[in-house]
Amino acid sequence: MEFKTDNYVILIPAYKPVFDEMVPFIKELRESYDKIVCVDDGGGEEFKNVFDECEALGCVVLKHEVNRGKGAALRTGLSYIKDELKDAGGVITADCDGQHSVPDIKKVTEALFEHPDDMIIGGRRFDKDVPFRSQFGNTFTRILFKLATGISVYDTQTGLRGFPMSLLPEMIELPGDRYEYEMNMLLKLRDWGVAPYEVTIATIYLNENKGSHFNAFRDGLRIAGRILKYTAGSILSFLLDWVVFILLMTLAFSGVGENIKYAFSFGIARVISSAFNYIYNRKAVFGGKNYERGATLRYFILVTVVLVLGMLVQRLTAYIPGGDTVHSVIKLIYDGVMFVVNYILQRDFVFKIKKRKKKL
Repeated sequence: MEFKTDNYVILIPAYKPVFDEMVPFIKELRESYDKIVCVDDGGGEEFKNVFDECEALGCVVLKHEVNRGKGAALRTGLSYIKDELKDAGGVITADCDGQHSVPDIKKVTEALFEHPDDMIIGGRRFDKDVPFRSQFGNTFTRILFKLATGISVYDTQTGLRGFPMSLLPEMIELPGDRYEYEMNMLLKLRDWGVAPYEVTIATIYLNENKGSHFNAFRDGLRIAGRILKYTAGSILSFLLDWVVFILLMTLAFSGVGENIKYAFSFGIARVISSAFNYIYNRKAVFGGKNYERGATLRYFILVTVVLVLGMLVQRLTAYIPGGDTVHSVIKLIYDGVMFVVNYILQRDFVFKIKKRKKKL
């Protein structure tokens, strides 16, 4: 199939746009794109002339009576495209304030043509000319996003993205009415079984990016949600493991040799806490569905390996002088290391998400 920009829809959410920015932008877009959908996100009568001009240029203009936020505007546009433009090749979202150039929009469109099952990310590169706030925020969220999801996205803040039509139903159901919607979108990539494909675009900041709604701390907390849930489950599992371990050490195996006592107390406690941890992580942390077959088997293979290694560590500690206090400290260190290792292995090995079926 030959690549044509006319097969794709440009979706532009706009709140109180500047006439001299948006109208020239639309005129330039219309030279390459037939399908442009603009969403007036409740800017009021003062901005009616902007949207009237966009409509006169051939755009479809959808209107919110009151400001509902960028996420809500995107969902309004996506719903219209899903229902009215079913034959489109895909959707490209762009901002109206001059941060996304038409050549870069074309670059994202062509990448979507070449990778029709992926989410295309128009990623900026943050060099020395980028405001410190944006540079720090992007670095912080990029690292945290990689840890939380196992997915590498260089620019987590960009609004220039391309989507296959098959993804629209999930995107329409995605929560978030304001700027958090775009971050929620990235956080769902893994659950959707969709890979990101990032192309480099120009880094354009207006007025030192003072109008940016990005908040590194707030978005960092949003990204860290999965890690925080995992941490909560690990703490609960740890407490359960520790209580069972101590009870077995002091009661059930109090009369047997040191080597056997430590190994068996550790082993039984870990089996009980692991069963609880599996159920919790499967449901609360990693989505609860859409895993590749064999998640339960993979989990307990991992538990077995960790268990054998842990029993070995506990057995070796029996030869270290210092009594139960030293042995307990060693167990704490071991559990701390395995906390990180277990998260990564569960994320990438145990609860592997099925890849989305490719478009024929």
